[in-house]
Amino acid sequence: MKVTTVAVDELYPIVYDAIKAHTPAYKKVIQQYIESRSKDLYDIAPFKRLPFLADDINAMFNAIKLDKKKVTECLSHTYYWDMNFNPRAAKDEFTMTVMMIIRYFIMTKDSKNAELSAIYLSFSGRFYPSIHSRKFIYPPDKYRHVMEYVVNNVLTQKFDLKREGSLFGAMRSICITWLNTYNSKFMDPDDEDVADMIQQLHGRIKSFLGNIATQYYAVYNNKNTYMAYNSDSNDDGSFRIADSDSLKAERCVENAMNWITNHGVDQSTCVKAHDSNVKTDEIRTIIESIQDNPDNLRELRTLLSIMVFECFSSSAIKDICSIRFVTFTLAAKPNSKNKNIIKQKDIIESWLDENSPQYRKRKSREATKSSYNKSVLMYYALVINQSNK
Repeated sequence: MKVTTVAVDELYPIVYDAIKAHTPAYKKVIQQYIESRSKDLYDIAPFKRLPFLADDINAMFNAIKLDKKKVTECLSHTYYWDMNFNPRAAKDEFTMTVMMIIRYFIMTKDSKNAELSAIYLSFSGRFYPSIHSRKFIYPPDKYRHVMEYVVNNVLTQKFDLKREGSLFGAMRSICITWLNTYNSKFMDPDDEDVADMIQQLHGRIKSFLGNIATQYYAVYNNKNTYMAYNSDSNDDGSFRIADSDSLKAERCVENAMNWITNHGVDQSTCVKAHDSNVKTDEIRTIIESIQDNPDNLRELRTLLSIMVFECFSSSAIKDICSIRFVTFTLAAKPNSKNKNIIKQKDIIESWLDENSPQYRKRKSREATKSSYNKSVLMYYALVINQSNK
């Protein structure tokens, strides 16, 4: 059967007119999609399905003022329309329209919007959500502590997720590689080429989620391996908590991360976290610098996890909403060999070195160094406390 060129000859012209006239509205739809799911997109792992619904599809077509029926009519002229064809996404109006939008941005040398469109496509219904549902029978969000263990203790830098620090970052990396690989093919593709490019993006996402799922289920099926931040010993530096407590602790961490995302830096908490060596405005500046850098997201979650899990494992206190949690967290542990406390201090030290010129100048004095560390710890202990009430 002769391969057709419907995508370029029939579909692209109507998409060209639509996107050229309505690029700002199209970009706004993507922005709204990202903002509405930001908590899950910027999470450290693919915890949730992220369904892509009919309203999401309609929002895109409405934004560019393109009648989906016109796209269907074009696609019905492809050589594969009446075939049991793989990839099925090549018959999907949304997928094919966004593929032509990507072609438009490549042809106009707008690499930024080509990349944004590729990411948008990768999270649409024929890609991430459908692959996720096949790779994870139940969303990993149900057992966050297992996936947290996988990310922090199993995955290496060869995994996009580990290297980039978030689901969005990993998918962006996948899309950039895909675009760089097939950039020239977008110039003058026949319909078989378009289908192949769709299949290649699908395959990369499938491999990405499949590799993580393999590690996730290996750990899940061996429950003795996934105690957060632990080792196989009972020495200081490791801890074990019951599964029920682990789930409760994970929820506390998640609530704190959501609070940080939604509230930014809280002035009243900065006031409570200051002391004679560290002024309120300086605390605010330090916290803003930490949270404004997306690269700190994974370390911030690690810090909060250590604080919560240490309390659950080393103390009779199980109530994060109690002020006793804050007191316990701030209690001096100067010579502790606990690997988690050492990790906690290292994270805060690196943040202070990076974000506070005053700290770098004054840290030679041990009391001042301790004040800065305690202020940052106090801020996040209060955030955990407040966000879980």
